[in-house]
Amino acid sequence: MKSVNYWHMQIHPNDPSYAEDHIHSILEHKKIIGLGNWKDGEDKISDFRNKMNVNDIVAIKTGKKLIALVQVIGGWYEVKDDKSETCWIENRRPIRVLDWAIENKTLHQPRGTLERCVNDVATTRTIKEWHNQVVKSFQKRKLDLYV
Repeated sequence: MKSVNYWHMQIHPNDPSYAEDHIHSILEHKKIIGLGNWKDGEDKISDFRNKMNVNDIVAIKTGKKLIALVQVIGGWYEVKDDKSETCWIENRRPIRVLDWAIENKTLHQPRGTLERCVNDVATTRTIKEWHNQVVKSFQKRKLDLYV
């Protein structure tokens, strides 16, 4: 298996109810993840743009509740003229949804808008275990794991 980075992130403009109302549709139909631009978010935006890579695995969450497991399938790009409900998502990456958290899955330490999993803590283990289940399913169905 290729070396990939694991991340967890929230996608909402300072309003967690936005995610409940829109995130499933955004992931399914627009096939993007992303962040807005805000002064205190410069480090997160830089990580999203420069440290996240194609084939990285991202657990999308709202607070500690997991929504979906996605794979980054392209590079970072910026959008300034979107007039839809995603207008605030200026920093974007294309994704493919690997799995939905149908049952109630949660993270143990769900801090931050965007966090790279660098330590073997409960949150990292939860995301890696979920990804390993997806990999087994993809292998049985002879689906490509990487882009």
